Amino acid sequence: MSTSHSQFRRNAFILLAASLSSVPIVWAEEAKWFEMWEEPSHQLVFVDGPARVLDVRIVHGVTSDFHKHRFATTYVVIQDALVANQFWDDEWSASGPRDYRDPGATVDNSGYVEKPYYHRVRNEDQRTFHVVAVINERSASNMTTTTNGAGDDGAIDNGWFREHRVQLAAGSIGDMLKFANDVVLIQPVAGSSHVMENGVAHSFKNTKAAFSWHRAGSKFQIANSGEKELEFVLIEVKE
Repeated sequence: MSTSHSQFRRNAFILLAASLSSVPIVWAEEAKWFEMWEEPSHQLVFVDGPARVLDVRIVHGVTSDFHKHRFATTYVVIQDALVANQFWDDEWSASGPRDYRDPGATVDNSGYVEKPYYHRVRNEDQRTFHVVAVINERSASNMTTTTNGAGDDGAIDNGWFREHRVQLAAGSIGDMLKFANDVVLIQPVAGSSHVMENGVAHSFKNTKAAFSWHRAGSKFQIANSGEKELEFVLIEVKE
């Protein structure tokens, strides 16, 4: 190859590189999203058939990844906090102000089935946002009703879930319980409790958000072995 030819190719390469460097590089943002239980702040702690239980904790200043809610879900509040919400390709919503929900309050989001929710959240509060989420993966077509509803006492009662509450004084044991569906027993606040079943004590709970799983048809009692009154939230996961 002649010297003049080599020089021409070298000059052409330099001109090409110079022209490319003047063109702005645009990186396309890849949409990354997770199922609710795959998002790091939404810890999956139990699975049985169509039921999932998640311990959801978003601490101050943390923004979750985008994730999808597409199954009927009941939330039990452990500690409320003000969080902002953002749908994909949308602006952030305001986080408040509003009153905090008490520990043990329930939130019915069975509507996720008919209108899936794809978003991320940001904790703008000074305290951790903490809820226990109970999911029923059965589809709307399997349900006798697909609308959110509540019983006469205001408790959740729809095609996917039925809510119950048990209040126990310190050192007391409750009535015998039996449910037609599997049930999640949640202790929203710190305290000392356990379950009595067939004369055996088990499912000991000491911390807030502690829970236990009980099969449909099983008979058990809740015992408050602590020094303060406790209220327990029981969520039946309907078949």
